[in-house]
Amino acid sequence: MAIRRLTLVVNRTKPGVDDIVRAVQDAAQKAGVTLTVADGWPISRATLQGADACGVVGGDGTFLGVAEAAALEGVPLFGINRGKLGFLAAYPSEDVGASLQSILSGDFRVEKRALLEIRFADGSFALALNDLVIKTRDVFRMGRFSVLADGARVNEYRADGLILASPTGTSAYNLAAGGPLVDPAASVIVLTPICAHTLSNRSVIFDGETELEIRSEDSALLGLSVDGRETLEAQSRLPFVIRTAKVQLALLRPKSLTHFDVLRSKLKWS
Repeated sequence: MAIRRLTLVVNRTKPGVDDIVRAVQDAAQKAGVTLTVADGWPISRATLQGADACGVVGGDGTFLGVAEAAALEGVPLFGINRGKLGFLAAYPSEDVGASLQSILSGDFRVEKRALLEIRFADGSFALALNDLVIKTRDVFRMGRFSVLADGARVNEYRADGLILASPTGTSAYNLAAGGPLVDPAASVIVLTPICAHTLSNRSVIFDGETELEIRSEDSALLGLSVDGRETLEAQSRLPFVIRTAKVQLALLRPKSLTHFDVLRSKLKWS
């Protein structure tokens, strides 16, 4: 794929971003690429209209704030990491010029990542690259959650909350809550309870074609968050249905970098 029009989304709260932006501007000018710089996230789809690719300067949180719009517009994403982890932002910030030269010359591979589509009872919907989390707002109270898979009862959970993760998102909150790591190429949805009252309530891995429905079975005040964005009031949005989205997100990654390279580095494997 040829990149002639590039959008750059910048998290200005990160140190050193001005130097990175200047390096990207220089690389784009030398390559004859039209560059548009946008501040702030989440972004609207209009920000990406007409772009051949989108770069994100920041951490994984910034990247997640761009993912939904990029998937809906069919615009590939790459990240220049200025955050703490960088699971998604695969390009280091130390040599931005060389990274941009590689990207703009087509020296990358494209990874397609599944997203979760969430349809809420109030008619709204959202896409998640990582996960949807529903939790009790009262930190000293558990909630009761029913889960149905394709209309059939799975279980009722007494827990602080539930995490519904895509394969990409299994290395995030799901992993911290004791859930499994899943290859991002797999077609699955992972359900992980948060601090379940019953010790046998562990993660369940569903086929990617499954439609899950989540209900609340008591009066506990609940909040939900999609990809770590702002916490939403949950009551008016319940029940909600979650499935694998029809659209996917294309990630531009260095050819030499594998998913397990990232895991070994970020999780400090031997």
